[in-house]
Amino acid sequence: MTSGRGSLERASVVGARLFAAKGYAATTTRELSSALGVTNGTFYHYFATKEELLLRICNESLSRITEAVSAAVAAAPTARERVEALIRSHVETMLADQSLHKTMLTELRSLTGDHLAAVTARRDAYDRLVREVVEDAQAGGAVRSDLDPRTLSLLLLNLLNWTIFWFDPAGALSPAELAETIATLFLDGAAPRT
Repeated sequence: MTSGRGSLERASVVGARLFAAKGYAATTTRELSSALGVTNGTFYHYFATKEELLLRICNESLSRITEAVSAAVAAAPTARERVEALIRSHVETMLADQSLHKTMLTELRSLTGDHLAAVTARRDAYDRLVREVVEDAQAGGAVRSDLDPRTLSLLLLNLLNWTIFWFDPAGALSPAELAETIATLFLDGAAPRT
């Protein structure tokens, strides 16, 4: 590991792959150091604890998805298109680096104290962004208004997030095609009753 931002990004990529494959608890710092091609001492030069690497991975995941979705939603002109933009951006960002986002989703609970509180607050802020888009879609008539927006946003997040566990990049669907399918399923299923 050479010094600088590139080293930290590489550590995040390698750490996310190992944590996604083996789990945070089962991955040792010795394995992380070996995968990075450095000594344990060098690893500890960059991260005081293994948890600091997990914190970095969780923050990177949430930063990427929040920035991508926020920009996509802001650029969409109608309530329905904002939901479509949210879905497309979330799916494509998440599937561009499955290990990073899978680690955040599954290993967040391994953080402790202030680390857990900080990442949970960032995740909750993203959840609010999704709920605001759903509420906007309800107000704009693109989604049923008789359903609780919190429940709808949680259902949408479940549709989006669980794809990370079964999506195969070599499979029949591209991330864009998968996003289109999810958008159709969600928007048609939650369409206002006529």
